[in-house]
Amino acid sequence: MLNNILIATDGSDTSMQAADMSISIAKCAGAVVTAVYVVDVHRLAQLPGYAAMPGIKDNLMELMFKEGSEALEEIGDKARDAGVAYERTIAQGDPGEELLKLCSDKGFDLIVLGTIGKSGLTKFLLGSVAERVVRHAHIPVLVVPARADGEI
Repeated sequence: MLNNILIATDGSDTSMQAADMSISIAKCAGAVVTAVYVVDVHRLAQLPGYAAMPGIKDNLMELMFKEGSEALEEIGDKARDAGVAYERTIAQGDPGEELLKLCSDKGFDLIVLGTIGKSGLTKFLLGSVAERVVRHAHIPVLVVPARADGEI
């Protein structure tokens, strides 16, 4: 039975497609959706000049929190329009780790996230949040692939 669904978002079109799907599932199941945006502080720290240039860290963090807030607000609007109970949170850290931690701490029944479908060397170099979550989650994970036409 699905009572609590976690929607992982990075603000991308694919994560919004995943949000649409999870809201549809939540509506059918009578579940609550919680949208999560993770500020990837580890990736920020790898940017050239991140630590050396005064103010850049704060500016980048502010921009990422703004982006996260906007993505969560958009999902909130979709949930309200569908009549689905909605919660939101912004976390900081490694996205895969934070999503897995939230799942174990908050008792979610399903994780829904989008993927951009990287493979081969690209996936190896950039990593994949979706792959990490699928491999290590102890609950079902629904991965929504990117679609060129926006259809799910």
